[in-house]
Amino acid sequence: MVKPYLFLFTGTSGSGRKTAAHKALQGSGIAHIPSCTDRPLRDKERPDMDYRYVSKEQFDQLAAEGFFTESVRIDRHRYGIGKRYLDLALHAGNSAYLILNREGSDTIRKLYGDRAIRIFLYVDKKTVSERLESKGTSFEIINSYLDHYSEEVTYRKYCEHIIENVTIEETVMQIKAIISSYLQAN
Repeated sequence: MVKPYLFLFTGTSGSGRKTAAHKALQGSGIAHIPSCTDRPLRDKERPDMDYRYVSKEQFDQLAAEGFFTESVRIDRHRYGIGKRYLDLALHAGNSAYLILNREGSDTIRKLYGDRAIRIFLYVDKKTVSERLESKGTSFEIINSYLDHYSEEVTYRKYCEHIIENVTIEETVMQIKAIISSYLQAN
């Protein structure tokens, strides 16, 4: 039986980690476990694919019930991963992937040990700004991403794999090779 893994996509905000992870793992049988968040839906985001959107009150209730394996506050909004989703996948023998920030990745790594594989994606600061501007992202969100950049990029030295996301095609190939190396090693 193949050992199930949690593949944690982390990195700088605006690095394309969501896009790259979804493209690389589409049709692979590796389930995506989206974070819950109390922030509003942004343009081009898809509920239950990008995030599970809940109200601030619902987030408070879930947190009070111990629903989250980990949760963080980023600027004015909270994000959290439901513990039962992780446990259901792993107990069924299925690998899964998550898209997390540094704190979430560290928490999952501490809880699940070497079953949690951190894949760090980044681009340079100028590229983050250009990509977000081309998508019509608000300057408030762009500035928030850029304010966190220096702190976020230093996390790569703690991750098992590092990918500079220059082109999506190359990044997808690298992700597939990384995932395959773990699944074939079993």
